[in-house]
Amino acid sequence: MNHDYEDTEFSKSVLAGVFAGITAILLSLIYNTIFRRITGFSLSEIINVSTVIFALLIAVIVAGLIFYLFHHYLKRGTIIFQAAAFILTVLLVVGSMQVQRSSDPLLTNEFQGLLLGIVAITGACTVFLIPFLYKRNIV
Repeated sequence: MNHDYEDTEFSKSVLAGVFAGITAILLSLIYNTIFRRITGFSLSEIINVSTVIFALLIAVIVAGLIFYLFHHYLKRGTIIFQAAAFILTVLLVVGSMQVQRSSDPLLTNEFQGLLLGIVAITGACTVFLIPFLYKRNIV
């Protein structure tokens, strides 16, 4: 079946968000597995496979929608989006270092390390992959 249709800026932005989200999920799950094996961190009430999948996919798709707004309505919107996403990522990384997960300092440090890695991976996929996928017509 042949479907001939023209991609719109909106559809390309959303698909870029979907594929960047899937990439962030895969990298975060790999990081999660490696981190837990190395450190022995076992608490999984907050960060587990299902929360990583759903939270990251929703967050990066929303970032794709925001990318569309920036790209479509602002002059130099891609650069502004990347700068805003980078600043937000840095703020979230700093915030993840302040999280108090447990009264046990070791568990808190391990949780912060896990959260920090996932936030950094998601931020990098948002900052770099969404514009890359959008411009290259890969999606």
